[in-house]
Amino acid sequence: MKKISDKTTYSIQVIIILAVFFFVLFNLVFKLVIDMRTQALEKKVQEAQKEQIKQEFITKIDVQYDQLKKLYDAGEYDKAIEIIKIFNKFDKSDYKDLPEMKKAIRLFYLKKKMDFIPRIDLGEYMQLTKDIDIEEDDSTEVFIRTPRYGQYFYASDLPVVLEGVALSIAGDFSEQIIWTSSIDGELGKGKKIEVNLSIGAHEIIAQSTNGVTTGTMSVRIYIEKDPDFLKEYKRD
Repeated sequence: MKKISDKTTYSIQVIIILAVFFFVLFNLVFKLVIDMRTQALEKKVQEAQKEQIKQEFITKIDVQYDQLKKLYDAGEYDKAIEIIKIFNKFDKSDYKDLPEMKKAIRLFYLKKKMDFIPRIDLGEYMQLTKDIDIEEDDSTEVFIRTPRYGQYFYASDLPVVLEGVALSIAGDFSEQIIWTSSIDGELGKGKKIEVNLSIGAHEIIAQSTNGVTTGTMSVRIYIEKDPDFLKEYKRD
């Protein structure tokens, strides 16, 4: 009788444990289903709100564009970028001449980084491109690091160092830069070269391509004969 009682007690305990287990499991599943439905409803509400905001933006898109254009024309690029981000957010990144505006703003900020010598690298170029969301842009931008515009050299200063950078979303194409002079013609190819230039006013042109687009930049420099005082100084 004792053995039968023990078995009965054990069976009851197992049944209770299973009942508790399934009760807890049912509650967890029920809570999960409720949470999923709640999340789905919240997502639908959020999507509906986003769509409503988008439609309101599209309805007033010309007003927004006019405001953007005024900021752009006034050179208030920080404020213009904030509006550009809204256009990008609502898939209107190519509205009217917005792509040209974005390229011009990017170029402005890149050139603003120029100090005595332009300090621009691919990382900065890519980050700025990402910041104003123009990653679809395939333009090639060329910057001449040295010489500076309007710089004078004496014949004794030769050779002159020409250094530049050519950047694109596709990468760094600085080694593809072709250098030319308005007086001496093609000077060479590369990111940094040394050249002997003829006496006169030179328009130095740097040109490079990413295989799709081509970019150029030019500077005017002057090569002059050594003055007499410099010749005497050197002779001494």
